[in-house]
Amino acid sequence: MTDFDDKIAFLKNKVQEIVPSPMIFNTNINGFSVALKTAPQFNQHCFYKPMVILVLQGKKQAVVGNDKFVYSEKQFIVTSVDIPALGSVLQASPEKPFMTLILELDKDIIYQLLNEQKYLFHDNVYRCMGVADVDDALLDAFYRLMLLLDNPEKQKFMANMIIKEIHYLLLTSSLGDIIQAVNTKGSRNYQIANAILWLKQNYKQPLNMEILAKQFNMSVPSFYRNFNKVTSLSPLQYQKKLRLYEAKRLILEENFYVANAAYEVGYESASQFNREYKRMFGESPKASIKNIQS
Repeated sequence: MTDFDDKIAFLKNKVQEIVPSPMIFNTNINGFSVALKTAPQFNQHCFYKPMVILVLQGKKQAVVGNDKFVYSEKQFIVTSVDIPALGSVLQASPEKPFMTLILELDKDIIYQLLNEQKYLFHDNVYRCMGVADVDDALLDAFYRLMLLLDNPEKQKFMANMIIKEIHYLLLTSSLGDIIQAVNTKGSRNYQIANAILWLKQNYKQPLNMEILAKQFNMSVPSFYRNFNKVTSLSPLQYQKKLRLYEAKRLILEENFYVANAAYEVGYESASQFNREYKRMFGESPKASIKNIQS
């Protein structure tokens, strides 16, 4: 086996050692987690954060709007903004679990690196997600980060350095433009990222496209076009998904009545909420409650 394969094998063994059952396990290194799944899962609604996911084994698909991103063993996926997706674990079994390493991206580190380095930047509008093959350098950085889990003393001094190294390797990879664009002030990706942040903070409010576009220094057609290029969704679709995700959380985790949850997230019509909830999640709110109780 090559050194590359040896490190993959070590990381697989380490994940199985520290993750006792199928789950996402948060390590004691801030922002660094590992995941293990032992069976396929299809059409799971989720929100991807800005992060990098390195696949050690198995295969997964993320559907964002009309785009499909498939990532498998020895590949990594980068996400640059908070984005709703439909995730499916395509290959996983008890004998060969789906295993990943996950690191949340740190804006402060990215800004620091962008200020320290002279990157050639073109103000193109990039999709918020991309997939590439992992190389030796990136795998080695994750390998060394994983080694620190067993050495708390070294972890205090070295974890932040390795995490910064991983950010540098991502910025200089084939997916670097995805990260750079959304963190470069004045770029259209940066403006759309700020619009997404605004929508997350104000999703209950009625959406006025003219006011929103003006707030981010774009015409309505330009804002709509660039938002769709980044997210593969319209602003209204993004807002709707935010509302429905939050309503589902309120119903299933906070025990809200269905109608109360609908009004809480900004719906004026309970019947409209029920229709859109069923269209998105494939079942009514009441059916969701019954399934979680069974």
